[in-house]
Amino acid sequence: MGVITLTLIASGAQSSNQGVQFWVVVACALAIALGTYTGGWRIIRTLGSGLTEIRATQGFAAEASTAATILASSHLGFALSTTQVSSGSIIGAGLGRRGSKIQWSTAGKIVIAWFITLPAAAAVGAVASGIARFGIIGLVIDAVVGAVVILGLYLWSLRKPHGQASAIEVDVAANAVYTRKELRDLQRKKRAENVAARRAELSRERTLRRMGARKGGRR
Repeated sequence: MGVITLTLIASGAQSSNQGVQFWVVVACALAIALGTYTGGWRIIRTLGSGLTEIRATQGFAAEASTAATILASSHLGFALSTTQVSSGSIIGAGLGRRGSKIQWSTAGKIVIAWFITLPAAAAVGAVASGIARFGIIGLVIDAVVGAVVILGLYLWSLRKPHGQASAIEVDVAANAVYTRKELRDLQRKKRAENVAARRAELSRERTLRRMGARKGGRR
């Protein structure tokens, strides 16, 4: 919203004393919602299970620190990326949890993506601005090319649907949803099942030994 408003002011389409226009708010909200709906699950999977094991307490701490940081920066007029702040909060929450491990290789890829994003966005913006100088035809070309690229990225993201999550991701999701009492109940149930299975195995072994002893005595 800030970038679009700055562009409107720089082009003379809006006064500098005027705030963010309503259509800018709606357009940005729809764009973010559409992007999250089409490919956001990949980011959610990376942040939720790719960096570290996130449970309810770590998720709350990460989201609270992310919200506080973004609100403070917005009040001071700083521009921050929500994803970058959220990634840092999740890493910090993982470091604060005893026994948790951070996937530093995934964190390194995220940092590399941060450095690539700025020059890549600048290059795309420069090309789009150059095409837009041709007037209405240029704007149409930008819109068509943008729509094709977005559709291509969406189809490419469907190569690994979210339904094919690994067992680790499913376990992380379950830990984030279940309460502590439910987790304790599940752990007790699993231990009871393991004890029952072990007892059954020992009983079967004793039975086999007795049958073997009887056959040896008859001989």
